[in-house]
Amino acid sequence: PGPCALPATATMQHAIAPMTLAVAAALASGARACTIIAVGKDASSTGHPIVCHTDDSGSDTSDVRLVRVPRKQWPKGSTRKLYHWVEGYPRVVAPERSPDYAPVAGQKLSEVIGEIPQVPETYA
Repeated sequence: PGPCALPATATMQHAIAPMTLAVAAALASGARACTIIAVGKDASSTGHPIVCHTDDSGSDTSDVRLVRVPRKQWPKGSTRKLYHWVEGYPRVVAPERSPDYAPVAGQKLSEVIGEIPQVPETYA
């Protein structure tokens, strides 16, 4: 089972059939949308909440980089650069955002399309 596998209880089995039908219908229609599934702690067989997200990116390759951005205090007058993010990988190439966004294998830097005022403090 994948990361979104849910416990198979009698109640869940009744819920899975309609969900399967809905997913099959969406796929058959060529839909391109993500799906979020959330199960509260009182509805799961383990008593733990479950949250899942699918990335239905169609024929595009998704940018699956998960980047931790640390908490930071910004000097007065700081700005944040804005980029046109593209679908697929890489969505943005901008090493000043994080070393994880640095170019690899000949990637070109993303074009800055504007700037906005930076908030005084960002949180991780």
